[in-house]
Amino acid sequence: MLKYKVFISSVQSEFAQERQRIFDFIRTDELIGQHFEPFIFEQIAAQDTNPRQLYIDEASSCQVYLLLIGKRYGNILPEGISPTEKEYQAAGKSNAWRVAFISDMDGQKREEEEERFFRTVRNELSYRVFSNPSVLVSLVKQSLYAYLKYKGVIQTLSFDEQTRDDASMADIDAKKIKDFLHQARQKRGFPLSEDSDPMTVLKHLRLLRQDKPSNGALLMFANDPQYFFPSAVVKCAWFLGTETVKPIEDYKTFEGSVAEQISQATSWVMSKLSVRFGQRNVEAQNEVEFELPRSVIFETIVNAVAHRDYNSTGSVQVSVFRNRIVVRNPGTLPVELTKADLMKEHGSYPHNPYLAEVMYQMGYIEKYGTGITENIRRMQEARLLAPEIDLSAEFVTTIWRENIGTNVATNVGTNDTTNIDANKLIDKTTNGVNIGTNIGTSGDNVATDHLVENKRIVDRLVKKKVKPRMTKEQLRECIIEVCIVDHSIDELATLLRKSPGYLQNSIIPDLVADGILLRTKPSHSPGQTYMTNPKLDK
Repeated sequence: MLKYKVFISSVQSEFAQERQRIFDFIRTDELIGQHFEPFIFEQIAAQDTNPRQLYIDEASSCQVYLLLIGKRYGNILPEGISPTEKEYQAAGKSNAWRVAFISDMDGQKREEEEERFFRTVRNELSYRVFSNPSVLVSLVKQSLYAYLKYKGVIQTLSFDEQTRDDASMADIDAKKIKDFLHQARQKRGFPLSEDSDPMTVLKHLRLLRQDKPSNGALLMFANDPQYFFPSAVVKCAWFLGTETVKPIEDYKTFEGSVAEQISQATSWVMSKLSVRFGQRNVEAQNEVEFELPRSVIFETIVNAVAHRDYNSTGSVQVSVFRNRIVVRNPGTLPVELTKADLMKEHGSYPHNPYLAEVMYQMGYIEKYGTGITENIRRMQEARLLAPEIDLSAEFVTTIWRENIGTNVATNVGTNDTTNIDANKLIDKTTNGVNIGTNIGTSGDNVATDHLVENKRIVDRLVKKKVKPRMTKEQLRECIIEVCIVDHSIDELATLLRKSPGYLQNSIIPDLVADGILLRTKPSHSPGQTYMTNPKLDK
């Protein structure tokens, strides 16, 4: 059997024990040993040929390249780089699959050149942090298993394809199926009619296996998805400062289907942001502007929910700080992609392909492989910093807020400033006035709820357009505009001078079914509110 060559690279004197542990594991593991052949420099016997060139040749011919980074950089070659960095470059040129493992320095500083090399690697690859040789071997094992799955050696179903013995079609909510059909037909021209039965729809979406709904079907259409997957929720926390410390000003856990979680979490985040109220020389529809594009928040949460690792007991976490928003999800990049690939249009390799397809049909995902690049473009258009991606353990996206001030270097769990140079602050000149609480001031006592303040602003603007007699289309336009901040039926009825029953029965259902409005809570929940789909942002 032809084996995949694994090149284990590091500064020789720093990681001798770790390299040997990896080498021995690959050689002795029952499954891994069948498919991989490890290489370390200690294998090479004394010979006349140039050993340095031999190492480069081995790195160039390997299929898998494992890099260990610690404190030391190593000796400098005439080319101006260390042997380890040269091996890294050689493996990259030959399109080897490269994975980096970073030693937890426990407060120690790396050599300056090693820090530079680490920044290079971090911007190109996903990486994992290890604290001791045993943890390192476990991480290597996970990575090599992932490579075998990518190569088709290990045949496994994705999480959303799998089924549960305790689930049946009785757990599927027919109303959610019907809402999906209407929205998917409007958005993508979905071929099945709106009166199709749930089993037919799930079969068409490949979310049915042996007449049982798959995990993907349960996540999207179950009456109670959390009965089956308790950790499949979005947890949101609002911190007044820049650190994850008490007091937590607001904390929510959003449940329901994945679509409901996304709309709830997006609405919650937007309620914590400031609103700018423009000058009179600006068109009316542009007078209200959030400090961050809603579509960026929405897209980031969509990516976290759709592509997370549902085998993990962790949850998607959204943290709003004074200077940034951080979205974490349990998951890593697929083998096919590197971090550098994310910064440009790339192929799509979702962890949950069938769940992602449902979200595409609903219009939550516009085009596969473009979510992050679209977010970068939207932030640049708004003259804001592009989002930052950290793949050290989980998939972490940081969205810097407009009022980051001098705290631009603050990052989650680190004092790392290395990504800032490539993403410089832009001096954003505005003609407007910030309304509501200024979160950016020090020692502030936040007494004003942003959601209430933002509602007051948009209600005042839309109220000018309300007339005693309005067509359905005029009502729809007002609802779409005012629901940039979520509103309940009663709030809309008061603003638009219509009965709640009329809006509930004649206007709102079509807007929801068309994917223009999103519910912020599961269907039929008390206190239901609606928000305009952020995907409508231009």
